[in-house]
Amino acid sequence: MGGIETHVLQLATGLSRQGQKTRVVFLDDHGEHPLKQQLREQGIPMQVLDGRFASLRRALRHHRPRLLHTHGYKAGLYGRLAARTTSIRSYSTYHAGEVGKGRLALYDWLDCHSAWLADGAFAVSLPIAQRIPSPSQVIDNFIDTTGLVRSEGQQIAFVGRLSREKGADRFLALATQYPRDSFHLYGDGPLAAELKATAPANVVFHGQQAQMCKVWPAIGLLVMPSRHEGLPMAALEAMARGVPVIASDVGALGGLITPNVDGWLLDQHDSIGFRDFVGLWLGMPKQQRDRIALAAMARVNQRYSSDAVIPWLLQHYQ
Repeated sequence: MGGIETHVLQLATGLSRQGQKTRVVFLDDHGEHPLKQQLREQGIPMQVLDGRFASLRRALRHHRPRLLHTHGYKAGLYGRLAARTTSIRSYSTYHAGEVGKGRLALYDWLDCHSAWLADGAFAVSLPIAQRIPSPSQVIDNFIDTTGLVRSEGQQIAFVGRLSREKGADRFLALATQYPRDSFHLYGDGPLAAELKATAPANVVFHGQQAQMCKVWPAIGLLVMPSRHEGLPMAALEAMARGVPVIASDVGALGGLITPNVDGWLLDQHDSIGFRDFVGLWLGMPKQQRDRIALAAMARVNQRYSSDAVIPWLLQHYQ
């Protein structure tokens, strides 16, 4: 469950609760996936295709949806073309905070430069929107905050893909500054083996978690030393449970976090700042922690909850 998958789950459940019939289409079959399991639990219909453009076009002609909303490179390219050739309105959301290299850079270029084929384009941060040549609107990522309770955990955690853009290596460097405290990594990715080989003894690798909702109650502080971001779902998930975030000021994190109120923002290269704010949190009295936790929860509820974003999105669909 990466950021896109979490976004799709939140979008599908949010639309369903607003009385909208929703179907999630997997362009290709990559086997069993946590998103499929959670869609079943929510009672949301899904359809798995075989990766071919013709199959998507045939599915659109059969179901005739009011609109198609795409997420991801290939789904976006195929979806916009298939919708255009079947006279179905389409929208695309752009999530990628980093352009990438090689073929990924080519896919990103094709994805951004074909946005005009859709009836509307959304981006989860302003820097992403600025890469799209045709008009687009920034949409806040969002989560369903119904029934969420405040975490009482104490773990210092990193939650995300173990890759360079997410700054997992910086998290390990931070852990060396506090050898008596445990640091916890939740996630998997291309740097996993390298990170495990160089990690200090106080770092615990938990791997990819199918259901982070069972993990958040153990986390007390989320550290996001990212090099590139959009608007990470992990930050929303944390703050909605009262877990403050220490983050690089990249992507749309500057719009989410109010420094010294509900979290802390730093220049991504400020390793000393990250160290000092972790120390600040470790020594913080309970009353101050409570104040920051409540401010974080309020921030997400007011602007980044399904109740705040889904009605705005429906207006654009209309």
